[in-house]
Amino acid sequence: MKLLIVTQKIDHADENLGFFCKWLEELKNNFSEVRVITSYLNEKNKPDGIKIFSLGKERGTGKTKRVWNFWSLFSEHYIDADAVFFHMAPEFVVAAWPFLWSLKKPTALWYTHRVVNPYLKVAEKIVDNIFTASELSFRLPSQKVLVIGHAIDTNYFRPVLEESAKPKGNKTIKLLTLGRISPIKDIETILWASEILKNRWKRPWKLSIVGGPLLPRDHKYLQTLKDFVKEKGLENKVDFIGPVDHTKVAEIYNNHDVFISMSGTGSIDKSVLEAMASGLTVITSNEAFKDALPPQYFLAEKSADILAERIEILAGETCPNLSLRQRVVDKHSLKTTIGKISQNLLKNTHDLAHLQTSKR
Repeated sequence: MKLLIVTQKIDHADENLGFFCKWLEELKNNFSEVRVITSYLNEKNKPDGIKIFSLGKERGTGKTKRVWNFWSLFSEHYIDADAVFFHMAPEFVVAAWPFLWSLKKPTALWYTHRVVNPYLKVAEKIVDNIFTASELSFRLPSQKVLVIGHAIDTNYFRPVLEESAKPKGNKTIKLLTLGRISPIKDIETILWASEILKNRWKRPWKLSIVGGPLLPRDHKYLQTLKDFVKEKGLENKVDFIGPVDHTKVAEIYNNHDVFISMSGTGSIDKSVLEAMASGLTVITSNEAFKDALPPQYFLAEKSADILAERIEILAGETCPNLSLRQRVVDKHSLKTTIGKISQNLLKNTHDLAHLQTSKR
């Protein structure tokens, strides 16, 4: 069976979307052929054995030209495909609608974000199924939604030495928050908690902030965070690392003990799951994790005082935290999640072929 995939970016090193290359490798194992249409392609590190066609964003191609390129490429490769999988790209579903309508084939969209925009509302009407990571990761009511968990590569994100679990003792506790620098991530609460820890916690500790800004407002937000650190005298406690290649992220997790996420996205955060898979103790206030974690790891009330207290309590937990890792292995592994996507597309293709045969 031949699968056509439409996505935003193919770049193994990309801070936000580098993980999708692992998705492609796993999907390749489940289909006879995989072809990809992407807005942006890094030719230097694309996956082997997969035909990838770029709309030209990496070459500076303008938006109008990319739309024409998409129609040209999609019309060419849709004819040969048995099914189509759109990844986080409802606007491409809308753009492909004339072809999808004229030649019916199984279609699915992966979407994990709290935002419900006009493109998503239209795309929901077009595709056969929508895959998402949790019930709160897709906010548009639909009978087409299938909650299947995230696809975390637990072979890549894993503790260095699982068998050597032991208490952290009195070593320096290394705190980490990782992801795009944006106001919705509420990093200021983590910094307020850091000031509290600086003034009362006797134990040695450090905080790493990994990630970079994307939008102009994000750059302003980053500057306010740096100004806060300077104002409160936290320069020796807080390090702004900046964006990190996806190929280096596992090493970052393995060099820390406690992962903190005050994100207000409302959808299950991939970075929290990656940290758990890596054996870190996590603390999050993201509502998507309320029923997915033991209560000690979830902040029902988000405040700097409560966060600081929780850090002090959890700092002595066994490292690596293998019980949290196992939750990711059981419910969010790459192989399991991609397997569910593949099974759905294969079944829908088989059902459609059987229906068309019976009508003849």
